Amino acid sequence: MHYDVVVIGGGAGGIASAVGAAQTGARVLLVEQYPYLGGAATISSVLTLCGFFDQNGEQVVAGVGEQVLQRLRERGAYEEKTMGWTGNKIVLLDLETTKLVYDELVTEVDVLLHTTLIGATRVNDLVTEVELYHRGGRERVTAGAFIDASGDGALLAAAGAGVRIAPLGERQTSTLVCRFSGVAEDADLSRDGLRAAVAAYRRETGVDLVRDYGIAVHLPVTRDVIALLVDEQTDVLDAVALSRDEADARRQAWQYLDALRKHLPGWSAARLEETGPQLGIREGRHLLGREQITGRDVLGARKRPDVSIGRCGWPIEDHAGPGVTRYEPIDGHGWYDVPYGAICSADTANLWAAGRLTSSDDDAYASVRVMGTAFATGHAAGVAAAQYVDGHAHDVPAIRTELHRQHALA
Repeated sequence: MHYDVVVIGGGAGGIASAVGAAQTGARVLLVEQYPYLGGAATISSVLTLCGFFDQNGEQVVAGVGEQVLQRLRERGAYEEKTMGWTGNKIVLLDLETTKLVYDELVTEVDVLLHTTLIGATRVNDLVTEVELYHRGGRERVTAGAFIDASGDGALLAAAGAGVRIAPLGERQTSTLVCRFSGVAEDADLSRDGLRAAVAAYRRETGVDLVRDYGIAVHLPVTRDVIALLVDEQTDVLDAVALSRDEADARRQAWQYLDALRKHLPGWSAARLEETGPQLGIREGRHLLGREQITGRDVLGARKRPDVSIGRCGWPIEDHAGPGVTRYEPIDGHGWYDVPYGAICSADTANLWAAGRLTSSDDDAYASVRVMGTAFATGHAAGVAAAQYVDGHAHDVPAIRTELHRQHALA
C-alpha cells in the first residue's frame, strides 16, 4: 500500500494529525495497536481532556480539537470542571461516547486498528516504508511523510531518528486510573478528604499508600468516579518492569478502595469497576527536534507568532515521583506558543512527532505533554506532512495559513 501520510498512534495527537492531513487533501493511513482510538483517554481511562484552556479559562486549542468538543456537546456528553486546588479547567469524558466521537472524526482516513508497527526503512535522511503486523500477517506500507503519535516514540526508534530518553529516576511517574461505581453524588472527593482517609487507613492497617491526594471526579453520563491515585515509577520501555509494576498497581487499587469505603463519606457502597486497562503513561522517549521548548519558554509565556503552530496553556505539572507532584504556573496564568521546530525531526526530513513526543526539556515536557495540547501539535504535524508531500517542505507561513483555514489557534 502507498499513502501520502502515515500516522502511527491513534490518541489525541494521532487523530488530529490524520484529520489535519486529510483536510489538507492528503491520503492518510492511521495505525493503532489497540481495538479503538483515543490513546490514554480510552486505553488508560484518563477521561479528562487537559490543556484546552489556560488557567484564566481562555480556550487555547481549537481546530480538530474543537471538532471533538462540539461532537461531545451534540451528544450531551460535554462537561467542564475547574479543579479547586490547581485552578486547572478540564473537560470530563464519557468512555463510550468518546470512542464513538473519535470513530466519527476519522471517516475520511483509512484506519487500521489491532495493528502494530514492527519496523521501518530509512534511506539517508528519509523514512520510506513501515512494516506493520496484525492478525492477517505482516504488511509493508510506503508513504511520502510519516508522523509518530505513538506516545512512546515507536516510529522514531524504528526509523533510527534522534530521541532523548531521561534516566529512569528523572522520568515522570505513570498512574493507574481507577473507575469506581456506587459512589454517592454528594460523596467527599476533596483533597483534604482523600488525605484524611489514607491517613486513617494507615493507622488502622499499617499499610502506607504512597499518594494521599489526586484527581477524583464524577464522570458525565455514568456518574462513575475516576481517581488518579495509584502511582508507579516504572520503565515503560522495559516489558518486564512494566508487567510487574502494572500488577502491583492493580493490587494497590483494591487497597485504595478499602480505604475510601471505610473512611470517606459517600463511599461505603463503592465498587471498583475498572482499572486502566493500561497504566496512564506519562514519559518514555522524546523527539530530538529542530528546536526544543524550554521551561523558561513555558514559565515566561513566550509568544512566537512567526513560528507558532499551536498554543499551550497547561502549567508545569511534574509528577516527579510516586505521590509527588510539582506545579508551577505560566506567567499570568496564560499560554505560550509551541514552535514548529519542536514537532519536526532534527535528522529525518519527512518525519514529525506529536503529543507527548514534542521536543522539550524536562520542565517544559511537564506542561506540553497533555491531551489538549496534543490535539494542537498533532493537527500541525498533519498539515505539515501533507504540505511536504505536496512539494512545500517545512514552509512555516504556509503551514500556519492552512491551520488558520482549518480554524486552529496558532
